[in-house]
Amino acid sequence: MRTIKAIIVDDEANARLILKNFVSDFCPTVTIIAEAEDVKSAVKIINKNEVDLVFLDIEMPDENGFVLFDYFNKPTFETIFCTAYSEYAIKAFEVSAIDYLLKPIGITKLKDAIEKADIKLQQNLNPQENIAVLKENLLQKSIKKIGIHIGDGIVFIDLNDILYFEANGSYTIIHHKNGSDLAVKKIKHFEDLLSNDHRFFRIHRSYFVNITLIKKYSKKDGLSITYDDRTLLPISREKKEEFEEFMQRNNIL
Repeated sequence: MRTIKAIIVDDEANARLILKNFVSDFCPTVTIIAEAEDVKSAVKIINKNEVDLVFLDIEMPDENGFVLFDYFNKPTFETIFCTAYSEYAIKAFEVSAIDYLLKPIGITKLKDAIEKADIKLQQNLNPQENIAVLKENLLQKSIKKIGIHIGDGIVFIDLNDILYFEANGSYTIIHHKNGSDLAVKKIKHFEDLLSNDHRFFRIHRSYFVNITLIKKYSKKDGLSITYDDRTLLPISREKKEEFEEFMQRNNIL
C-alpha cells in the first residue's frame, strides 16, 4: 500500500491538530510529514521534501492560501482546500474540479477528498489550470468556466460557450460551440451547480439549456427551442409558464 506524504497549512494550531488527528485515525494511506502556519513556511517544506498532498487553508492573516501557487510553475502535489467559504464559493470549487473540505471537517468528506486526490496523483495530472479556473471564478464572483471530467483528464469549458446539457442515463452530454463532451455526472449535478445562474434553465427532464444562445422559441407543433437549423429541443408543457417567466425576468422575452 503506497503512502501519500502530506502537509497541513493553516494559521490556527487547533485546526492543524484536529485535521492531523483525523488523518492519523481514519486515513491510513496518508502520513502528515510537516505542518506550516503560513504560505512561506509551506513553500520551504515543499522545496525540501517530497510532498504529494497539501491540506491548504485559504483565509490566513498574512497571505491568502492561493499565493502558494505563485511559487510553483508546475506543482507536483495535489491540494485539498480547507475552507469556511460561502455557498457560492463551494460551487466555485466544484465547477473548477477542485477538492475541498468545509470546516468543521467531517470524516467521510475527508476520506472522499483523499481518495480523489490519490487518483489524480496516480494519473499525474497538472493541477495548475484547475487552480487558475477556481481563482477566476472566485474573483469574478460568478461561474465563468466549468471543469468536466473526461476519461482520465479534465476539460474546461467557458459557460458562455455551452449550448445545453443533455441527460444520457448516468452521464450528461455537454453540447458547446466546439462540439460535445460526455461527462460522468447526471444532469441534476449540473442543474444544482448552476441553480443561481440566470443563463441556464431546465426545459425538460432531458435538457438543461443556455437561454442566451437560443435562436428561436416556437409555440407551434409542440413547444420547442432552436439553436441552429439542426437542433430542435422540446419544452415540457408543465415547464412552459415557468420558462416564459424566466425569460421575461432576464429580458429575453
